[in-house]
Amino acid sequence: MPTKDKRQFVLIPIIRDKSNHIVVIAKLAGRPARFVVDTGAGGTAIDSGAVSRYKLKLSSASHEAGGLGSAAKLMNYVAKHDLTLSGLDLSNTKLLTVDLSHVNAGLKKKGVKPWVGILGADVLWSRHAVIDYSRGVMLLSK
Repeated sequence: MPTKDKRQFVLIPIIRDKSNHIVVIAKLAGRPARFVVDTGAGGTAIDSGAVSRYKLKLSSASHEAGGLGSAAKLMNYVAKHDLTLSGLDLSNTKLLTVDLSHVNAGLKKKGVKPWVGILGADVLWSRHAVIDYSRGVMLLSK
């Protein structure tokens, strides 16, 4: 008989902002940071402009990546970070940098607070994410 999975989950509030995107409030460098939940994004990334605001250092390694409708671009990794989500330690997550200035400019026009980053499928998949839209929560395994 198979054994029951004893996985423990962390309950994370999700916000549906005015742009209808799902956002979570993480902590980065001890400060609040708005991350959009993007199940289609292969990786987790932060806005390249946030690197200096959060006093993060970039790694010498880089990665070529591109999103839907964009050409491949060279992205940098954040060398070391202390990203947490509702107390869940995500500091081992590889954080890429991406220019979100055009996205944040569009959000600002709609009166929506800017995003610091994108929580991608790398975290969602490895942490067995469950998103309960009706209750406004996301569960991630510890």
